[in-house]
Amino acid sequence: MKGWGVWMLGLILVAAELIWGEVSLTWTEVWGGITGTHPLAEAVLLQVRLPRVLAAASTGMLLASTGLVMQTWFRNPLAGPGVLGVTSGGSLGVAVGLLTGWAIPVWMSAAAGCLVVLLGVAWAARRFASPVTTLVFGLMVSYAVGAVVTLLESRAEAEALQSFVFWGMGTFGRASLWQAGLLIALSCVIWVWLRRRSAWLDAWTLGPDLAQTMGVSRRVLEGETLLIVGLVVGWVTSVCGPIAFLGLATPHVYRFFHVPRAHRVMASGVAGWGMVLGLVSDGLVRWSEAAAWSHWPLNAVLAMMGAPVVIAVIWKRSHDMS
Repeated sequence: MKGWGVWMLGLILVAAELIWGEVSLTWTEVWGGITGTHPLAEAVLLQVRLPRVLAAASTGMLLASTGLVMQTWFRNPLAGPGVLGVTSGGSLGVAVGLLTGWAIPVWMSAAAGCLVVLLGVAWAARRFASPVTTLVFGLMVSYAVGAVVTLLESRAEAEALQSFVFWGMGTFGRASLWQAGLLIALSCVIWVWLRRRSAWLDAWTLGPDLAQTMGVSRRVLEGETLLIVGLVVGWVTSVCGPIAFLGLATPHVYRFFHVPRAHRVMASGVAGWGMVLGLVSDGLVRWSEAAAWSHWPLNAVLAMMGAPVVIAVIWKRSHDMS
């Protein structure tokens, strides 16, 4: 599939999700909702469907792009946006807010937890000589935070625990229009950054030592990478919950359909596939809700889509090394 083809597919999915739902809308009604001449369509679009569609599309683009950056930085095809422990920080923030009874908005407590972990990882990364050490540190932070969350769960009341479990399943349906708008703005920021740093990222794939002889500043690239990935994962987690597999699997989906090239070219293609996969996963969730007999949590759908991709990557690497 050519680069523009995946973006066309994404736009078709956006249009389909805006029209389809419990309240079906015609193109005329959609236009009336956009222009404000059809009150019912305007309410459905602006309060329900448009924020959800924008959140699904932009989250897919953001996590796919950060997944590409993480796999390049760690030079590991199994790295993803969550390896730094920032997502776990968001879970801890929500656990503190929900399970202890504090009257804090979920998105705010998640953002605060992500920020605390991000600052800790950034502080520690400046003292490590290797990105691999940062990776291990992030994993250890995730385990430690997970232990604290488990302790909070063991002492929580049933209603609060149920709310936390539902949050952990992930959803694009909680996003408001302004939150989805910020996700779109972040998508633009990371796309510009990827284009600007594409030469450095290309050099980094040859190895850190060779990249530094080619003019790459390890400290600058590491700092910008941590900041970009931390902000993206933090805001996505605060708005949509801990979204799994999108960042890890999407770069490999891109490589399956396209010949890998420079990061300047890959940035658009990977983001396009992230948009498509985000919308497809949300469409499956909405379809299961409409079926009435079942409800598929978003992270379950993403696991069914992403796990085979990861298994295929592991299988291929094992086969190539044998």
